[in-house]
Amino acid sequence: MPPLWAGGVWLFVNSGLRRRRKVLWSLLLVAVGVTIGLLMPLIAIRNRFLVLLALLPVLAFIDIKLARSNRSFVFWVRACSFGVCTVFACAALTRLVLALG
Repeated sequence: MPPLWAGGVWLFVNSGLRRRRKVLWSLLLVAVGVTIGLLMPLIAIRNRFLVLLALLPVLAFIDIKLARSNRSFVFWVRACSFGVCTVFACAALTRLVLALG
């Protein structure tokens, strides 16, 4: 998972988006992850993460069809993995912090 996430981060950082949009998108991913972490137990977070990880090729295919760009399938797998891994990492970290307190 870390190589997929790192590849997605590289794509995101080097994308043509304006800095403000990158910051807002990152904050949204973190906020969704924190919300999930507040609402779900760690085992549910793990299970849903594994399901989405397995569905990553499907998500990439959907992005190819929605974006109608000349980007490759591998590009979209890396892009989707950035979002999925970021959200669920934040969710897991939130749940672990709550368990410590």
